[in-house]
Amino acid sequence: MKMRKTCAAALALVLTVAAALPSASDGFVADAAKKPALSPKKVNVKVGKSKKIKVKNYKKKVTWKTDKAAVVKLSAKKKTSVKVTGKKQGSAKVIATYKQGSKSKKLVCKVTVTANTPSQGDVQPQPQQNNNVPAPTVDPNATPAPTPTFDYDAYSECLWKKPAGKKIKDLYSDYFKVGVSTGIGDLRNGESAALIRYHFGSITMGNETKHESIVTNDIADEYPNGYGAANVENYYKGDGKVILDYDNIEKVLSYCKANGLKVRYHALVWHSQVREYFFLQDYNYDDYQLSDYEANGWDTSNYHKLADKETMKKRLNDYISQVIEYIYSHGYGDVVYAYDVINEANNGSIIYYVDENATSASQVLSQDSSKGNRFTTNPGVTTSNGRQVNSSSSPEDVMDMLTHEGRTPDASHSYWYATMGADYLYLSYLYAHDAVEKYYNQYKDQFGYTEKPSLIYNDYNQKETEQINLVKYVNLACNLEKGTSGVKYCDGIGLQSHVIPESTQDRMIKSIADAGLEVQITELDESTTGDVQASKLKRQYEIYKKYSKNGDYGKEQGADYIGVTSVTNWGLRDGDGGGWGGHTYLFEPYDDGLEEPILTYAPKPAFYGILQAGGVSAAECGTDIYGKEIPEY
Repeated sequence: MKMRKTCAAALALVLTVAAALPSASDGFVADAAKKPALSPKKVNVKVGKSKKIKVKNYKKKVTWKTDKAAVVKLSAKKKTSVKVTGKKQGSAKVIATYKQGSKSKKLVCKVTVTANTPSQGDVQPQPQQNNNVPAPTVDPNATPAPTPTFDYDAYSECLWKKPAGKKIKDLYSDYFKVGVSTGIGDLRNGESAALIRYHFGSITMGNETKHESIVTNDIADEYPNGYGAANVENYYKGDGKVILDYDNIEKVLSYCKANGLKVRYHALVWHSQVREYFFLQDYNYDDYQLSDYEANGWDTSNYHKLADKETMKKRLNDYISQVIEYIYSHGYGDVVYAYDVINEANNGSIIYYVDENATSASQVLSQDSSKGNRFTTNPGVTTSNGRQVNSSSSPEDVMDMLTHEGRTPDASHSYWYATMGADYLYLSYLYAHDAVEKYYNQYKDQFGYTEKPSLIYNDYNQKETEQINLVKYVNLACNLEKGTSGVKYCDGIGLQSHVIPESTQDRMIKSIADAGLEVQITELDESTTGDVQASKLKRQYEIYKKYSKNGDYGKEQGADYIGVTSVTNWGLRDGDGGGWGGHTYLFEPYDDGLEEPILTYAPKPAFYGILQAGGVSAAECGTDIYGKEIPEY
């Protein structure tokens, strides 16, 4: 009995003390307990080999998945663990989802899969300064080699070769270059590759030359932990320049050089499709934890910090200069005829006015509406609850922002603006212009270069006055910065022309050309179909001819007139990549029912509309694939 009373008294005391303590909802217990965590947080595994990942400090069931099932296989899924097996070289994420109360939480393990080769010990290759790229390839069957092997170039019965000898690029050669947007896939397919070579003189790659395709986080032989980790190491141990992956550029440019195609480079600077780690002070997104900083003696104040302006100015210059240097030093300076230096920066809510009486680059932009010459630009980046993030923001806000904004920031938000303000607009052109001048002169004798590329501002909206004002700002600020006068650092404007009415395009082109700027039609497509689409495209090509240097309007202008210099159709065949909002192109899917040759591309009425604008009569067009006579559009 006495023992029971003693126990009861002790229990009462414990309950009294417990009642006085803060509850879990107050955060006391949650802070005191160990949080669930992955062990390990990063995994390196060879192809065909396996490693185990486990969630520590958690006893309930965890859900496992991976973002790249082609790279890793998940098996032996248990309550809190999973086996990860490497399937092919690459990087992937393994995500563990668990419950904390009513909320779902995630833990992410980064997995790098390397080739199953003999171990080279613990010595990691040091980052190299971009000398790890292959020599230029000029073999006509250069990667990407067209497949299948049927010779579509020699086969005269391809549907898209009729009427015989009527090539789009030749019909407009006196007026402008005619190109098409494409991807590695179309250059690898025998028929589409042959079609492109037959009808078009230039290409624009849809993704292969964008920021995220060059500033990659992939693994390579020289960077087995990925380019991301190599960039962090180079920041602390090397010269700090971003290490770029030229694989996609090499594939595209070597193929184009071997096959006589020109390239519009799209695009050096864009708010979307970027590599987020590029904008962090030391490039480190998730390759290293704070404990790694302490172990390596790195500056812990850089951990999850958005880069400051001076860092980003150097980094922007390094990035642009390295790309252009590669192109010139590898023999491709005569392949790229235009760069979209900046893409779509005129679509935000930040309003500026251009002061043409400014005496320094820093004074050109004004908030004074009396200055006129208004344009808008994209704002910076924010956390998930809308808080602006800059180089002074906390690591928590930075990581929240990166997760929220990602590689395609919301509402035209811009990492460039967040780190550099509006200065990135003119500095991008200044750096590109200086790089072209430097490397053109350095390599012109070696490779026989005779022409320099156009530096273009590319946009899709119909505010051509604001686009012209943005270019005015760029050129004025660059001239003031460099102490030059009248130099065009930005040569002109690329009009994407997505489903824009002909009358609107006529107005826009005339305004830009009359401002003394070059005009490139960069992303032309239509939402209409059939004969309606054919008639519209015919009228549009007639407008482009009129405003070219050798067109009716162009001939009436002085010798300094430039006008329309190129037209790029934004896609090849209906259904390939879905188009811009599903908009229709010049060719349609076709099945000839044969084993060889396999013909899968058939001309649409739109194709014949473009031929007719180039001077081909309806009678010459003949009949379509269904035997119907082509009308005069």
